[in-house]
Amino acid sequence: MPPTKHHHLVKYLRRWHRRLGITAAVFAIVLAVTGLLLNHTEGLALDSRYVRSELVLDWYGIAPPGKPVSYPVGDHWVSQLGGHIYFDEQMLAVDEPGRLLGAVKLGENIIIAVEGQLLLLSAAGKVLEILGGAQGVPAGMRQIGVKDDRLVVRASHGDYSADKDLLHWDESEEAGDRHVPVVADWAKASTPPEVLYAKLVEAYRGKGLTLERVLLDLHSGRIAGLVGVAVVDVSAILFILLAISGIWMWVRHVRPAHH
Repeated sequence: MPPTKHHHLVKYLRRWHRRLGITAAVFAIVLAVTGLLLNHTEGLALDSRYVRSELVLDWYGIAPPGKPVSYPVGDHWVSQLGGHIYFDEQMLAVDEPGRLLGAVKLGENIIIAVEGQLLLLSAAGKVLEILGGAQGVPAGMRQIGVKDDRLVVRASHGDYSADKDLLHWDESEEAGDRHVPVVADWAKASTPPEVLYAKLVEAYRGKGLTLERVLLDLHSGRIAGLVGVAVVDVSAILFILLAISGIWMWVRHVRPAHH
């Protein structure tokens, strides 16, 4: 008996079913693995583990926005890069710091000025205390320095000096005139060494992309932009076609057996 149209159709569907199955299997594995990992984000700490691969970071375009602003403090450097404050190459645990205004060494400690706040650091770079307006820090800070072993601040309404505990602030007066700028050893920005700059860039890039973000983008296809999303959509359609064609061929195979 010559092959019928039905026979040709089944043969054709089986051939394409296999081809679509191989293609869809690759995407199914990616979706399954990424979905499984994302389902255990907290246990695997994916939201706090960062990508170090230069290739992946370059793909995402993660690079520091311009050069760092740096201040030399004794044998150390205080820098700001991309919204983060660094003591040498160590990023300080400070939430959303403002613009870096200066850094000075005062006794055994280091004082860092950012907009609206003073950060008190140990000699090893550990944040000991954060002082703001509630602790008497003058509003509108522009610059900090040291005069006679006391911290001085240049603010929008004049120059102020603090006691040794940074608890009390007095408006400074030079030669009896409060409008004369205070002569002090003011913090001055400088260009950091090339070695430090390279370490700062590495530190910044290393904290810019979490594993969770990469896995989410792989799972949705967004890692490749609109093209990736389209590929995932096509893969979903392939899964649907595979399911429909598989069920249809199974039904056609089972029916004759019941006759």
